[in-house]
Amino acid sequence: MRLGQAVCDYVSLPSDPETRLCIVPLTEAEYLQVLAKVSKLTVPDDLAGVSMRDRTQVVEILVRSIREEENLTKHVFESTEEMLDSIEVADVDELIDRYNEMVERASPALDAIPDEELENVKKALQTMDWSALSGPAWYACKRFLSRIMPSPLLDNFPGSLSTNSSTTTSE
Repeated sequence: MRLGQAVCDYVSLPSDPETRLCIVPLTEAEYLQVLAKVSKLTVPDDLAGVSMRDRTQVVEILVRSIREEENLTKHVFESTEEMLDSIEVADVDELIDRYNEMVERASPALDAIPDEELENVKKALQTMDWSALSGPAWYACKRFLSRIMPSPLLDNFPGSLSTNSSTTTSE
């Protein structure tokens, strides 16, 4: 995907569903700018440092990918500080999820999952202790399931928001 193709997705913000932002995929040069900025961070080599690098990368990607709908070459925000003053944490999370989905949909490699790898994924899903998932792992699982399963199945999946949190499975 190239910016010149006028490809974009629209994302409604969880904090204000009436606000809709336009996101575009980054060019390689823009992505390298993100990586250069993240590489300059002086943070410890521990879990907090990794989290800081990851979050910095997310906001740097978003500040570059959120564009004016009428002119996809024009950024909505001049800086990450301006963006973070304007949107909520949940908005950042939703925007990066949607950005990643947009980029994944455009990747030709997605259709070429080797059969062996697909079998490994199936085995892993069958052996997982689903009731042990919480926090970010549960959120990632819900996002994954919402993409691959019909809604009625997900609505009845143990631990979904529509079921009691104390639901147990017989497995």
